[in-house]
Amino acid sequence: MSTTQPLRSWASLALLIATGAGAALFIERLVLHSHASDSDDKHGGNEHAQGEHSEALGHDGEQGPDEHEAHGGIDRIKLTPEGRANAGIEVSPAGPGKVNVTLSLPGDVRVNAESLAHVSPRVGGIAREVKARLGDQVLRGDVLALLDSRELTSISRDARAAQERVKLAEANFTRLEKLFKDGIASEKDFLAAKGNLAEAKIEKESTAEALASTGTGGGGVYKLVAPLDGTIIEKHIAIGEVLSDVTPAFVIADLSSLWVDLTVYSKDLGWIAVGQPVRLRTEGIKESAAGTIALLSATASGEARTTNARVLLERPSPAWKPGLFVTADVAIEEIDAAVVVPEEAIQTVEGRTVVFVEEEDAFESRPVKLGHIGLQPDGKTKSVEILSGLAAGVPIVVRGAFTLKAELGKGAAGHDH
Repeated sequence: MSTTQPLRSWASLALLIATGAGAALFIERLVLHSHASDSDDKHGGNEHAQGEHSEALGHDGEQGPDEHEAHGGIDRIKLTPEGRANAGIEVSPAGPGKVNVTLSLPGDVRVNAESLAHVSPRVGGIAREVKARLGDQVLRGDVLALLDSRELTSISRDARAAQERVKLAEANFTRLEKLFKDGIASEKDFLAAKGNLAEAKIEKESTAEALASTGTGGGGVYKLVAPLDGTIIEKHIAIGEVLSDVTPAFVIADLSSLWVDLTVYSKDLGWIAVGQPVRLRTEGIKESAAGTIALLSATASGEARTTNARVLLERPSPAWKPGLFVTADVAIEEIDAAVVVPEEAIQTVEGRTVVFVEEEDAFESRPVKLGHIGLQPDGKTKSVEILSGLAAGVPIVVRGAFTLKAELGKGAAGHDH
């Protein structure tokens, strides 16, 4: 080994601190690379069992912290306590556990049709004022637009006229009833007055119902109001536009819950059932979303004879929008595994799948062979079965492993020769 090697290592460390690279983590790096040379065979060491893929991983305790050693492809990183805290490193022993095996299905996000409203005026009219805009958040009862309505004016006039006719009919009936009792008016006139009063009351009720159906108290201006709390996702009205009672002026959706419709192929039908937990992911959204299968269609359709499974997504983040394509990981089977680690602990370093094992005062990358991958009980994160390369009880990095991987990349670049 060259005597100038420690000087170069310390010089590299000083350069990193001076330029700010790595200073936030206060990392002392020890990267050990495998060298296919005869001199490597001279180093003795312990062997770590790696299951079916076990390798002899030598450790020479006599060399200094700045020297490179032959360690069978294993990389090690040293951190100061402060650097470990700043990197957010969390260590936990690997152990047995359960893995919820998942099936991935394609799907798309849709508006919850049970929380959707197509808002149309109950009477025709001309838009005088439009108060709401596309994308607005509205509350039930908010006025969305004002319409000048001849139809509403006519209905209001008929209702008022019917009320007056009832008053006249009641007065005439009262007068004839008294005259009839006094023997002055004939029975025919009395019965006619009674019939006129009944007809006037029926007409009054009919016009009152017509006015009530407009949702207004009368007049010639119609207020178009929101029937529920939600977001305006469609707008089909402009000032001066003529609308009828079948014209959809607005579409309002309550986006506090969404539907995610999944495509289930016939070969997978036996694995899918209502109530299964689902993790949803899509390109462009870092955080996944969790839900459960709420509905499984009773029929199949299309050339591929696919079935629809619906996931109810409650209180999604604003990033989850109707129209997005998603992939759903559905938990279909629970298995027992001898060694289980969280997905975050798994990293890929130079083409190898590794976990970082805590070895005394350093973290060592350990190649592993993966088995089943499945959802954890929270429905958002995944757990991974380790088939070989890691024994139960070994302390591994369960949070912050990506930071160690990034530092390895820096170390490899700084020690490339």
